[in-house]
This record gives sequence, structure tokens and C-alpha cells, in this order.
Amino acid sequence: MTTKKKPQVSKAKFINLLIFCPSELILSGIMNSLDNATDVKIIHIEKNTIDSFMDSIKKLKPDIILFTYTEPFPNIREICKAIREISKVQTKSQLLLVGNIPSHEEIVNLMNAGVRGYFDLNDQPFQLPEAIRVIDKGEIWLPRDKMSSIMDRIISVVGKDLKEKTLDQLTPTEFQVLRLIGQGKSNDEIAEALFISKNTVRSHIKSIYAKLDTHNRLQLALYAINSALF
Repeated sequence: MTTKKKPQVSKAKFINLLIFCPSELILSGIMNSLDNATDVKIIHIEKNTIDSFMDSIKKLKPDIILFTYTEPFPNIREICKAIREISKVQTKSQLLLVGNIPSHEEIVNLMNAGVRGYFDLNDQPFQLPEAIRVIDKGEIWLPRDKMSSIMDRIISVVGKDLKEKTLDQLTPTEFQVLRLIGQGKSNDEIAEALFISKNTVRSHIKSIYAKLDTHNRLQLALYAINSALF
């Protein structure tokens, strides 16, 4: 006698979100913005110290960290770098800052310190869930009305340091991987386009990092843009 297997029901993929927000007023607005985002799961809200916030990251391992940056933190770059280091080792979390948009130079510095997106308090609230989803996919979020000028500034600052590196060091496949990264493709999409495995894509990216003396995907994308690879 044979028994039929019950069909497996796939579980919905939630984006686990950790929020740092000492301001009750701003937190209320964030919660309202996320009210209908059924794919975003708030796993913790931290209102106290940076130390307790860091502990929460280590313990909860969120997908996205939403950090409200409404008052000047004298050590904000160090905070971002610390989050990046924790994420590298333990969590793979992505960092989204929410606050009043600072100067372009500060945005460049913060993104080099590990920030994956900046959501302006003047942006439409309904866009916040989309910003979270975009960053969760490994992409970058910046205020849409300022993105062009900000990216120009990022390219001029970061790209300047990369001009000394040459593409001659790359293998033909590595060159194609870099070109696709510049187009914003994910590792899965690169693997499909080049008919290679995801592990092979990761190996190529690691090799490109070493050859071009780069340290993150943003720098590779900017290199591709600056070199007009597409």
C-alpha cells in the first residue's frame, strides 16, 4: 500500500527588520509606513544605547537594520563600520539609514563605511517598504530626486581611486562578471547569464576584489560604470 505525500507548502519569506530609533515621534511614522508591508517582519525595536543596539544585531541577526540618523552622531562612521564588521562575521545584515539627507560627501563616506541606503525623511512614507526590499536584494537605495547627483559624486570620489587599476589583469570571464555587476545584476542572474554556478560567480568576484584592490560590490559597480563597460 502506497501513501501519498502531502504537498509541501512553501513558507513566506519575511525580511527580518531591526529598528534603532530613540524618537517616539519618528518611530510612529516608521511603523505607519510599514503597516501594510506584510513581507517585512519587525523583530526588535531598540530605543536605548548603541551598545545595546550592537548586542541586538549579534543576537537577532536581522536581514535589514534600519538606523534613524536624525541627530548628529559624532561617531556615525565608526558605528556603520562596526555594524559592517559584525555583519561580515555573523549576520550578513544590510544597513539602511533614515534621516535628513546630509551632504553628498557625507553620503559617500557613509556608503564606504558600509551603508547600503539612505531614506530621506522628506521622501514619501509609502516608499520605505520598497527601500527595505531593494536593499534586501543587495541593491542600493538613495533619494530618487537626488540619486543622479549623488551617484555622480560617488563616482568622482570612489572612481578616482580606481582609475589606477587596469582591466588587463582580469580573465575574460571575470571581465564579464564585472560588467554584469555594473548593470546591477545579482549573483544568481550572473550565473544564469554566463552559464556558470553561483559558487563560481563568488570565486570570480573574490578574484576581482583582489586584482582591483576593491573591498565591496559597490566599488566594483562604480568601477564598471567609471570604465564605461556597458
